[in-house]
Amino acid sequence: MGFSLEAYLDTFLNWEKNLGTASVEDFSLERIERLLRAFGQPDDKLRFVHVAGSKGKGSACACLAHILRSAGYRVGLYTSPHLYSFNERIRLLEPGNVAGASAVFEGVASMAELSDRARYYQDPVDHLRFKEGVGITWFEYVTVLAVSWFAHNQADIVVLETGLGGRLDATNALETMVCGIAPVGMEHTRLLGNTLAAIASEKAGIIKSASQQVVLAGQQPEALEVLRARCRAFGIVPTEVACGTDFPVRSVSLQGTVFDFRGRREYHGLSIRLPGEHQAVNAALAVAMAESLEFYGFVLSVPAVRQGLSEVFWPARFEVFSGTPMAILDCAHTGESAHALARTFMRVFPGRRCILVFGIGTDKDALAVARGLMPVVDRVVLTRAEHARATDPAELLSAGLFAQADVRLSAGVPEALSKAIELAGPDGLVLVSGSVFVCAEARALVPAYFRC
Repeated sequence: MGFSLEAYLDTFLNWEKNLGTASVEDFSLERIERLLRAFGQPDDKLRFVHVAGSKGKGSACACLAHILRSAGYRVGLYTSPHLYSFNERIRLLEPGNVAGASAVFEGVASMAELSDRARYYQDPVDHLRFKEGVGITWFEYVTVLAVSWFAHNQADIVVLETGLGGRLDATNALETMVCGIAPVGMEHTRLLGNTLAAIASEKAGIIKSASQQVVLAGQQPEALEVLRARCRAFGIVPTEVACGTDFPVRSVSLQGTVFDFRGRREYHGLSIRLPGEHQAVNAALAVAMAESLEFYGFVLSVPAVRQGLSEVFWPARFEVFSGTPMAILDCAHTGESAHALARTFMRVFPGRRCILVFGIGTDKDALAVARGLMPVVDRVVLTRAEHARATDPAELLSAGLFAQADVRLSAGVPEALSKAIELAGPDGLVLVSGSVFVCAEARALVPAYFRC
């Protein structure tokens, strides 16, 4: 029987499906370092930038990768989670690939190429696992497999998004030139800590060398104090990107967001296809990180920044489908991201409310997310994704979510969409949110259900 990468991956412990049973002691950078050696140290051939944070880090990584690609570099992009297939996390953006820029998952690593690399290194990896007893996890293995693929494809630079936290995340075993911290909020409190300062301390773990350049997005005071202290410990003076002063937002619409930015250069009328002031935050973080790479010899220009940002597409981030009725997908899964989603909704659809399809993972603060979304909600259909961490809709109802609204239950996403369409009518608005997994299932169904 031939080698199956999917079957092989199933032999690794996957905390993404069992996060509720994980503890801090289950995470270790030493395992990653040993796994990198088993793969022949592919990280030695690459240069990395790194983004942590609670909200927007994936969008910031996408913005940075597109800017660097427009500047003429072959850019590896490693993000998580995925919508449909794990290889979406591993992408290579090629300079001059205008045709590919319209693809949802441009430059995604093929399963065949990843399988070839996994099969080639299977013996040393399995020796590490089964002879030496090193309990490598699914995310650790996929991270190193991605690094090996980036090295094989000669990426000029790799943009890394942390998976969980920062200090002990698998991506933090890699040496990085520039790191950015997107806004920090309350998330994964059982593992990262139950205060903003504790969570910020975990995120700050990606700051680990005096040779790094550090860029901080606007933060709450408690988090900002921790991040600044971490920088001082390494003698680093961070670049801080302040909302409203460094990047005034000109407009937010269905077409996206237009903003100005003042960093090492001044940029006027930068445009991204992602609606929301919070997306200007993410894009500004990316521009400042790109400018910081100039300290390491990378060459940037205003046209490259402008072109790169204009090409960014990030699915299920206020993604609008103009059907009957209209559907909006946004995987807001923290209280802060839910508030940002509500603000964007009110700005794009002033005076209107939506039928909300909502499902969320057991590791999230469902009440905080629900409170954030409540200002734009008319009626709610609670549902669950086909995922191990999905919360039962009945539990969400009994917890008092959306207590002020008319709430319905559904057994799954297809039924939830059908109910929402009926409640909304042809001229209504249906918003799907709360979980990446719910949005992923909905996204596959929306074109047919909403007659897009």
